[in-house]
Amino acid sequence: MKLARAISQLHRSERDLVGEYRRVADRHAVEHDVYHMCHLLAAQCSTHAERLQPFLERYGAQAHELDAPELWESVVGTVRRTNAKLLGRSPATGLLLLSDLRRLYLLVAEAEINWRMVRQGAMAARDTELAELFESCHEETWNQLKWAKTKIKEASPQTLVGG
Repeated sequence: MKLARAISQLHRSERDLVGEYRRVADRHAVEHDVYHMCHLLAAQCSTHAERLQPFLERYGAQAHELDAPELWESVVGTVRRTNAKLLGRSPATGLLLLSDLRRLYLLVAEAEINWRMVRQGAMAARDTELAELFESCHEETWNQLKWAKTKIKEASPQTLVGG
């Protein structure tokens, strides 16, 4: 069933976001709002992926595992946080933040459209549970998209003109 593939892609999108939010948080540890919000949003995405698990099994889809083991991520995260503290705030870190926010925005947009496709498939398959999952998870994903866009709007003038 093709719905299985769509659910699998959505699951992968959410898992990718978990890793990317954590990387951005670690890379910009001196930007406290970004650091804390990225960890919160990573937890949201992780919950989304967990909530998709029964539907992966129901439709016979394959779950995509995280590429890096937890231990490796914690070591790399520590190095990123240390680098962020050493570099502090500079024009270079501003450009890096904009680049990271752009990448996050695109990944969240991919997850958002995947949620919409899965919802349409769920409605066609008359799977009310999956359609209900869309209602709660999609709203959080939509809010993530708005957050990323707002942070880009905030950071762009300072970084691109203010130096």
